Amino acid sequence: MKTPLLLTLSCLALCVAGAAGAEGWTLQLKAVNGKAVYSHAQALPLGEQTSYVGKTRQRGMGPQRELIFNSLLNRPVEGLFRLDYQVEVAGEHKARPPFQAAGKLLLRPGKPALAAEVGGWKLILELQGTAGGKTPAQRGGVLETSLKCGRESYPARFVYLPDEQYTAVTYGGSEDAVRKFMVGLLPNSSALDDTFLLQYTLQLKDGGEELAAGQGELILAPGGKKQTAAAGKDCVFSARALR
Repeated sequence: MKTPLLLTLSCLALCVAGAAGAEGWTLQLKAVNGKAVYSHAQALPLGEQTSYVGKTRQRGMGPQRELIFNSLLNRPVEGLFRLDYQVEVAGEHKARPPFQAAGKLLLRPGKPALAAEVGGWKLILELQGTAGGKTPAQRGGVLETSLKCGRESYPARFVYLPDEQYTAVTYGGSEDAVRKFMVGLLPNSSALDDTFLLQYTLQLKDGGEELAAGQGELILAPGGKKQTAAAGKDCVFSARALR
């Protein structure tokens, strides 16, 4: 599995299915870390790639941060809009941003979605406005994963669609011992028995030591049990799919 690098939008396919409604929407983005909330409202024309680099509105205690946001809002199908997103919350050191995430999800106007949750950060996305008609059936689901090394654990959670890639990178620790955690996920389409193959890539570095690295596969079932695999010395990776 090849994990796409952040800030490089590649092969974001335009959806050509026609749909009634407005030709553009406003997306409300919130990146939450503890009591600090960093937000940004972005106009998204349908079917066009957009990029933003700049300041965020801030509430709560925390350092001032900038945002890099690349996105593509596809035309709706049965009242749901697919959003392709790449988000980076900048830190003091440009090469070590505290939070990055990329993926795709379905949004219904007026319904906020917790798109990703990694390393103490939450990414909340909402198309502002209302949508007419009945609420369509939910598509996709939620992936919950965790890399556990000794007493430390590194959870990651994504709202996901089959056959789409999801990545997250976080940096933390101190100036002398920088800690990097990276996870990449590719949930494949379901088989006849409703199970699907999850391909994953992991890396955990603490200072100059690499504690976990590599890639693997797990068979998951929506609503089923958590599955685990060894992920390096004293490290275990686990994943489960929620309906």
